[in-house]
Amino acid sequence: MRRRSGQFALLGVIILAMTLVLIASQRPVEPVFALERGPMQSAQLVHLARYCLAVGCSNETLASLVSGLIELNRTEPLYMYPITRARYYYSESGGLENRTAVFTIVTLRGEEVVAVEVLRTPPVTLSMFTKQVREHTLVFHNITFTYTHFYRSPFFPGGSLTYCPSLHDPRGIADVKRLAACHWVAAVPGTPAGYTLYDEFGIPVEVRVAP
Repeated sequence: MRRRSGQFALLGVIILAMTLVLIASQRPVEPVFALERGPMQSAQLVHLARYCLAVGCSNETLASLVSGLIELNRTEPLYMYPITRARYYYSESGGLENRTAVFTIVTLRGEEVVAVEVLRTPPVTLSMFTKQVREHTLVFHNITFTYTHFYRSPFFPGGSLTYCPSLHDPRGIADVKRLAACHWVAAVPGTPAGYTLYDEFGIPVEVRVAP
């Protein structure tokens, strides 16, 4: 009886296999592609926003860069979702500086946001000292502050990413050191106009301390 049951089971497997082969033979064999355009477009917009901040961002500059990206998509398909709005916001209060570029894209889920926010906390002076720089004697301030990039996109893990860019002084006057992650200590000249450092993307980072 067990032998007969086993034979029936084997026969069923053979019939199923033959049926699948017959179905497959009636359909053309073609590769299947899935276009995953969301993360790539978000990365493009992040690069675009950082460039805008590096050259001096405004709504007009941001709109021009978005138009260039759309034009590129016509000749080098990036399979982008439509971009309906691009806005730049700047605010400073109590020494806290916030610069944000916000893009609205239309996905299959509707309108969604890709944003780049650059945040610098108010510098805190720890100490002061004088230093000879070429033919000038300057008063330097040892300061601490945090400088952070926040990236937001529906296609990023968890919806957002935090990045801590490196900082430097291309003039070689200030001394800049990373304490931890986005936290920095720097020795900069005290001037009424403030002193400008730059991050690794060329974005200016102004730190204002009393002369």
